[in-house]
Order: sequence, then structure tokens, then C-alpha cells
Amino acid sequence: MARTVLALTALAVLAASGCASDPKETGIPKVSIATATTGTGSLKVELLSDGPLETGVVPLYVKVSTADGQAVTDAGVSFEPMMAMTPSGMQHRTPVGQPVLQPDGLYHGYVSFVMAGGMMGSWSAVVGVTRPGQARVDASFPMLSVTESDRETAFDFVDPDTLVTTRYYWSYRYPSGMKVGLSPVQFTLHTKASMMSWPSVDDAVIHVDPEMPSMGHGGSGTVDPVLATSGLYQGTVGYTMHGPWVTTVTVRRGTNVIHTFAYDQEL
Repeated sequence: MARTVLALTALAVLAASGCASDPKETGIPKVSIATATTGTGSLKVELLSDGPLETGVVPLYVKVSTADGQAVTDAGVSFEPMMAMTPSGMQHRTPVGQPVLQPDGLYHGYVSFVMAGGMMGSWSAVVGVTRPGQARVDASFPMLSVTESDRETAFDFVDPDTLVTTRYYWSYRYPSGMKVGLSPVQFTLHTKASMMSWPSVDDAVIHVDPEMPSMGHGGSGTVDPVLATSGLYQGTVGYTMHGPWVTTVTVRRGTNVIHTFAYDQEL
């Protein structure tokens, strides 16, 4: 994926960095990530995505079935990831768009992993399933492999009126890849209230500007992303020819530009 070049506004300081995404429309085959049974053994829960789990926003699909293989389509489903840090043992969560049942019989959502697993810690998850008139049952996934994608960043913004500093977490992905023509794009935006709380930002205004500096022109057909579901924005970027492109993204809340960044890609 493109190397991310961050260009922050004067008041934004780089720190450290539903059907949520409708990826069913991309035609990308789903990949099984892991399978587990609930504690009672009554249900089988399978996690799927469009590929390996990585930092930034990735689609999440949850398949729930009974012990005899019948699809469960009447449940409330929650996805609850957790990272255990090494060696401190501290834990933290990450932004999630909770799964919602779709016509294909799967529960669609998304997760935006704020960091990769590895030397720093490991990811696990619990999927809760609640059927009508029944108590919630859980399926545990003790080890999830999450790799680095370079499609995410954290940044701080200082409100010029209140001087309050807010930590944001931002990520992006192209569900069908970046290509010449119209490329669907997704962005997620959340704040970090605590290690365990990542509220979604649902009032941002996002502008995307693709340019080909070597040719002195931009793209055509770009549609700025708009809110699709809690914390997730969807739009389209128009790349008109092969060659090197720089895509600049500007994020506003109210009258403030809270973040500007650019990423480059050879198409």
C-alpha cells in the first residue's frame, strides 16, 4: 500500500502514529480468519474478512450457526477485540463497527486495529451472541494475527477556542485496490476517550483531492466520502491514467481543519 506522508495543520500535532462497509459489493472472496464454539458448545462462530487482519480499517464478517450447521440469523452479535501489552500486561481495545445481519446471512461490520500484534502484544477477541429469549453466549478467539499496513495514524488536535486537546485515530482503505478509473475508498475516524473507549466521529467533512504532479493535473469523478455508518465514511476517488499519484485528504469538524495528510501511489 502507499507510503503515507503526513502533513498536519498548525494546530494538529502528530502523536504516534450498521452494515459497516458493504464490502459484499466489491466481489472480493471472503477469507476465514478463525472459528470457535460458544462456551456451551451450542453455536459455532466463524470470523471472516477480505484478507488477513491488519492495522487500519478491515471488514469483519461473522458467521453464526448451530451445532448441526443451521445458519443463525436472529441474533444480536458483538465483536470485542482486546490487546494484551507485553511485558506490562496492560490491555486496550480498538475502534469497532459492530456486526449487523445482511441478506447473505452474515453479520457485517468493521474493525480498525490501532496497532499490529507481535513484540508489543497480542490481539484476542470475544464474540457475543444473543438470541431472542436466550442469555448471551460467548465464543473466544485467544489469538488473532494482525500485521502492519501503514494505513493508519493517531494525531492530536488542539481546539483553538477551548484549548482542549483531542486524540484522534484515523485509517483508510481501498476495498478493490487503487486503480485507474473510479476507486471506492473508505475512511474511519474515532477519538480516544480512554484505552477502553474509542467513540466514533460522525460529524466530519472529508475532502479528497487526487493529483498527478508529474503531469500537472488532477483526477475526475471523485466523490467526497460521506458517513455510511458509525465512524466509517465512504466515497470514490477518480484516477484518470497510469503513473504516480498523490492523494491529499482534508478532514474538518465544524470550522476547523483537524487533519490533512497525503499518500502517494504508482498506478
